[in-house]
Amino acid sequence: MADRRWWTTDEEDLLITILQDIVINRGRGDNGRFRSGTYEAVVSKMREKIPGISLTAKHVQNKIKRLKDKYYAAYDMLNTSGFGWNDANQCMTVEAPEILEEYLKKHPNKNYTANKPFPAYERLKLVFGKDRATGNMAESATDALHNMNMEDNEDFSTEFGVPPFPSPSDPTSPSFIPPSEGEETSKKRKRTTELSKMVEATKNSIDEATTQMKMIYSVISDSTLAMDGLREELRGLGLGVIEIIQMGKYFADKPSQYRFWKSLDDYMKIEFVKSIYDEIK
Repeated sequence: MADRRWWTTDEEDLLITILQDIVINRGRGDNGRFRSGTYEAVVSKMREKIPGISLTAKHVQNKIKRLKDKYYAAYDMLNTSGFGWNDANQCMTVEAPEILEEYLKKHPNKNYTANKPFPAYERLKLVFGKDRATGNMAESATDALHNMNMEDNEDFSTEFGVPPFPSPSDPTSPSFIPPSEGEETSKKRKRTTELSKMVEATKNSIDEATTQMKMIYSVISDSTLAMDGLREELRGLGLGVIEIIQMGKYFADKPSQYRFWKSLDDYMKIEFVKSIYDEIK
């Protein structure tokens, strides 16, 4: 098909570099989507670097989607117990075949699997990392209110086996009584005020949650980058799987403790781990 295209390694590398520059220059919205005109801009930049390249905005859009799907698959795998990252081979690793088998039963995908080289993964963190951390779960305040009302209505209907309640303002409802002009104006004003308060409260809650998610993502990202070799180091100290998992969680929650632990000599590291493990088990 005309919209499908085979990309060389150099072309993909250039595309990722351009996308990184776009993200750094705030070319992507808070919802994780690239701004209007991004695909055309990428085509233009790639033509500057590779004269004569046959490329369209649709080719770029499709390629970005495939890279995102592959990154998401690898990201989710890496953030699952039993999986890790091999710097030398630039790929996800799995501790045992049965772990991978069980994971793929629950998360079937054709985008990426463990032990396959994925050298672009670290670079794509900048391009898609924030998008994956915040996800596309954020709703507008209006959508949130609408969905909450719909869910409450549907839950009641499902639980008690009755049809959903018709809206009092719905002319098709048996209970609908045309209001007088004065009553309608008063009710509209009251509803508008109440809705405004609910929208503002919901917006504040979403803003606060978004801020917290950004902080959490920042901490997790920094911790992940800093603790790439933690598992191997703990294993080298003689710790078992459960102990490694517990310490990994502990250090992820307290990056400052991890930095302090890294500054210790090996024999002190062991004593530190023992004291913390006794505390958290």
